[in-house]
Formats: sequence, C-alpha cells, structure tokens
Amino acid sequence: ARLRNEWTARTLISLAPRYETSSGECSVYSCLNQFTQSELLTGSNKWVCDNCTKNRKKREDNEEDNKKPVYTNASKQFLIFFPPMVLTLHLKRFQQTLVGCRKLNKHVVFPLVLDLAPFCSSTSLAMSHMKLNQNKVLYSLYGVVEHSGRLQGGHYTAYVKVRPANTTSRDISTFFSPPLSRTSDIPRFLRDLQKKFQDWSDLEAASEAGSEDKTSIPKRWFHISDTNVSEVSEDKVLRSQAYLLFYERLL
Repeated sequence: ARLRNEWTARTLISLAPRYETSSGECSVYSCLNQFTQSELLTGSNKWVCDNCTKNRKKREDNEEDNKKPVYTNASKQFLIFFPPMVLTLHLKRFQQTLVGCRKLNKHVVFPLVLDLAPFCSSTSLAMSHMKLNQNKVLYSLYGVVEHSGRLQGGHYTAYVKVRPANTTSRDISTFFSPPLSRTSDIPRFLRDLQKKFQDWSDLEAASEAGSEDKTSIPKRWFHISDTNVSEVSEDKVLRSQAYLLFYERLL
C-alpha cells in the first residue's frame, strides 16, 4: 500500500510546470493542456472505490448491501508516462452535431519544436531513456497532413521535412516503448528511480559531455499533393490547417 501511494503521488506531478494558456489561445499547447487537465468525477460519473467497498463489507453484515459497489467522488487526469520516439497528434477537425457532422476550420498554431514535459508524468523518469534531471522532452516537427475542402468532398496533402544527406544516424532503440505496464511493475519502477538518484553525478557529467543542439540542423520542407512535389518555406508549413502532426524525439 505504501509503494502504491508513493507511486500514485508521483503520477499526479508533471515533469515540468503546467503550461499557462492565454485568453483565446488556440494552439497545440492549449489543446494538450486541456486534454491533460484534472477532471472531477461526481454525480453519475462517480468512481467505484474498491477499498470503500471492502471496508463496508467488514463493517456490515447485510449480504444484499455488500454486493453493491461503493461509488465515491474522484479526480481523473491523463499524463504521458512513456514519451515515444515518434509522436503523432490528431487534431479533431470533424465535429458531430445534432444535425450531422461539420468541419472545424479554425487555425491551430503548432510549433516546429514541441516541449512535451509539461504534459508528462514525473514517473516517466523511471524510463531508461530519461535523465534524472530532465525537465524538457523535445520533439521536432517533420510532417503535416492537411485536409482541404468539405466533408462531402475534400483533398489530403502533406508537408514533409527532408534531412540533409550527412545527418548523423541515431540509436533509436532506447526510445522503443516497453511492454504494457502493470501495477506489479511499480516496485521495479521505484527502484529504477532510486538508482538514478544514486548515480546523479555520473548522469550529470554524461549529460554535459554529450549535449548537442539538434534543433540547428538545416531544414527543407516539401509540399506533396498527389504526384506534384514542390519546395516550400517553413512559414507556409506553419500557416497550414493541420489535421495530423508528426514529431520525432530530439531530447
């Protein structure tokens, strides 16, 4: 129980301070902030509390009542546990209404370099590819899918970033997702965190020695529409009505 409580407390803390949205902001950051916001479950959304149900069974002898689960108020929050090598963001461009579906054409601002740390759980530090002192989880944009037109008829096009031919190859095996985690894995994750605290000085030295600015690599963007391919500027990419965004891990 102590280990589970300690792990639960860590899961509710983000890796970096929460992102603060400005009034009227419509961006990938504001969307992620809303998606990972804490939500109170009350009324018909109350959570079935296993511990409360077990405690009532111990106190009461009524067999009929003991069969019923105990519902209680709870809070729910989504945070990222394992930041992936490739991050795909799907923006909701089609909305179901009472009279049917409609397309949402509002422009969503998206960055060339995305920091996912404010939306990651601090428990992600237990992963092998995360440094103990890491407070940034950076991703570089490399692809955008855009939908033009309406629901009745439209067209999909793409923007793709091409790397220079001499780009240094990276060992991406450390970013591969682990098998599905279970509650029984919590003690191991906590041991991994404790080991990282013990190896703090070694990690700090390795971080300084191996640091490099991967965001400074020259970028060339191309627009692809069926068989037509043309080079475009970054500004044109950032002005697009993104439907799908593809990011790759930098840090």
